[in-house]
Amino acid sequence: MSATFKRHGDGVRMELESFEVELLAELRDGLHRQLVDGDHADPVMQRLFPAQVAPEDEFVDMEVRDLIYDDLLRERLAGLEALHAIIDRGKPHRGRLRVDLKHDEAPLMLGVLNDLRLAIGARIGITKLDRDEVDEDHPAAYPVAVMDHLAWLQEQLLSIIDPASVSSEGPEV
Repeated sequence: MSATFKRHGDGVRMELESFEVELLAELRDGLHRQLVDGDHADPVMQRLFPAQVAPEDEFVDMEVRDLIYDDLLRERLAGLEALHAIIDRGKPHRGRLRVDLKHDEAPLMLGVLNDLRLAIGARIGITKLDRDEVDEDHPAAYPVAVMDHLAWLQEQLLSIIDPASVSSEGPEV
């Protein structure tokens, strides 16, 4: 499988396989529904909107969460809408969907991929899951594979946006 994200001049080019287009659309739609429904007891909502911001003071914590919730929700929904627009403007090229990301879209895409990974992880209880026990017949096998694929996409994009952050040698001095 070839790289999905590549440097293209001063920008970033994204080329998605058809399964990636379908997967991102499905994940985007599912997370959008989850965010709009907003059941705060759901593990996805708890992961994307932390329960404690200022744990030392319950009143301050509640005020801070109330202040940031709407902004976080608006940002996440805008990111999902932007992903929709990015995919829609893509053009077929050699069996893939090609789109050149605009200047601000690469970091936005990185954030959306992260939100999608976090949502999947929360849904399957990744913190309680022993990945060594996840074989191909395990119910979490597909979600874990999707999370790993999204992580691979994130790493590619991050290596373009901030190469030092993914360098095995660390940042240059």
